Amino acid sequence: MYIIPTKYFGKKDRRKTRSFFLLSFCILILAGIYWAKIFLAPGLMLTIENANSGQLIWSSQVKEGEWFQIRYTHSVDHLPVIETYQVRQGSLVLDKVSWISFGAGLDYTGQGELILDGKWVRIINMNREIGTLPLRVGTIADHTLQYRGSEIHLWDYAAGMDLVYIAVRNDS
Repeated sequence: MYIIPTKYFGKKDRRKTRSFFLLSFCILILAGIYWAKIFLAPGLMLTIENANSGQLIWSSQVKEGEWFQIRYTHSVDHLPVIETYQVRQGSLVLDKVSWISFGAGLDYTGQGELILDGKWVRIINMNREIGTLPLRVGTIADHTLQYRGSEIHLWDYAAGMDLVYIAVRNDS
């Protein structure tokens, strides 16, 4: 293969070639920045923050439409309660609540559909937008966040009776 020496190109041709390579380089850099922003940016984060100190005590990436549960033991009747939340439009939405007995503070307000399922009372399709969930960590309740197969016991991160905020944050 024969390469034509650059001395046969005029100055205009060399400038055009340099300009082409410079423009190509800039386009590649911009494409790389765009790709990194789209694919590497954290996006939505599910967070637990200590209300008193403002300290972030737990966080994980979360996707739009994902579900998680808060499970705890009711402090009066000592039976399990399960609250199911979904991330919708970057916010928390309470969708389901399940319990075994109508304990103190567990009532049906007409929001959603009440279903009796064996020993369980379930309210489904609540669609109650919560935004940020304030939660006082129980001393008996063992509030546990279940997310993506993991269990996060809140009393491992905050003392009993501490107020925490569970929220979805946009971290991009």
